[in-house]
Amino acid sequence: MDLWTRIQQKTNEHGYMSGVDRISDRVAQTGEVFTPTAVVIEMMQQLLADNDAVFAPGQLVFDPACGDGQFLVPVKWYKIFRYDLSEKDALADLYGIDIMRDNVDLCRLRLNGGQIYMGDTLNPSVRLPEQTDEEWEAVGRLLTATMPSLTATMPSSANLEDFYVS
Repeated sequence: MDLWTRIQQKTNEHGYMSGVDRISDRVAQTGEVFTPTAVVIEMMQQLLADNDAVFAPGQLVFDPACGDGQFLVPVKWYKIFRYDLSEKDALADLYGIDIMRDNVDLCRLRLNGGQIYMGDTLNPSVRLPEQTDEEWEAVGRLLTATMPSLTATMPSSANLEDFYVS
């Protein structure tokens, strides 16, 4: 069985869009869009065509609207199968943020761990009602590390409490 078939099978073990209620009001409110596994694999192949090390060990992979992990799960399996990594090592460079608690929990479940946090990537200064203190702090660190323009707006002596207004 080829690499991509193995990744597709492992990704689809969860079942596309399963486990979370996807009512039309929620979709309209949150802008959730769910991508079929075949499309995710095609996107990964295009990224690899441009840079064959994009998912290599040590390369940070950040999904700022990770949903239930439909992109991060196949990346994890790619790292495991392609680089013969353990699950723990494959997860070390994978990060995700989502605004919906059930998506965050389902993404963590599908990945069997990982750095997946509840937060609002587009409005990081807004603390979400179900967001934990750990998530609040982790989202701040992750966004300032991955988005230099956000870091540029933060005073050098600031801590998270100074930067974020709840």
